[in-house]
Amino acid sequence: MRESFTVGCLLAASLSLAAQPAAAQAGGDVAIGYSYLTNQELAANATNLPAGFFFDSSLQVNDFLSIAMDVNGHFRRGIEASRTYAGGPADMPVRPLDDQDFQVFSFNRPEDEYCSPVLAKCEVHIQTVGAVAGPRFHVQAGGARPYFHALFGVSRSLRKIGFFAHTATHWAVQPGGGVDISMTPNTAFRIQADYRMTFFPLPNQADPGSQSTLVSNDGVDFRDFKLSFGFVFNLGARRE
Repeated sequence: MRESFTVGCLLAASLSLAAQPAAAQAGGDVAIGYSYLTNQELAANATNLPAGFFFDSSLQVNDFLSIAMDVNGHFRRGIEASRTYAGGPADMPVRPLDDQDFQVFSFNRPEDEYCSPVLAKCEVHIQTVGAVAGPRFHVQAGGARPYFHALFGVSRSLRKIGFFAHTATHWAVQPGGGVDISMTPNTAFRIQADYRMTFFPLPNQADPGSQSTLVSNDGVDFRDFKLSFGFVFNLGARRE
């Protein structure tokens, strides 16, 4: 699947960065773990994506600054299809296009209208993968290392209803912060919280083919909260 290929490429790029020689990674680290994402836009009957992961790598520039890269994926399957449209709150009206194209602007139809009569059970499967990078500022406080960052990149989302798949890739901003709690000289436990905004364009009803098929009604941005837990592994001689 194209989505699996995308995730694989993003992870390969991150692993390539993390696998540089220790001498070049002075102050660097990698982290991996579980990630939870709130999301009320990709499916009408789901408010969160509880199955997720993150992979993070950073290169320390000086005592207070690192350059970080974060790849994260969140998934949910088997969501009951709703009779409301798939792009926002249940009280938002459905605004069908004149040509009624099933593959254009997925918010224009209720979710259950994408279901084929031959399906015994109609379900919605959703996933979103993000790749962001940017500066991370940190301090050392005994056995803890609190930090905050401003990360910028892209988010690719998929909504699949029955036989129909709607995908899109858009710019994303992910400010947040966390703390690394030392476990051994080279490992730590990480707790991180982020606020992620995915920017959607205003849909052009007059020319639907010019836009991605997965958009939100009236171009409303996605605003989600991400919570992550995982383990950090130091690479090279990190500055304290």
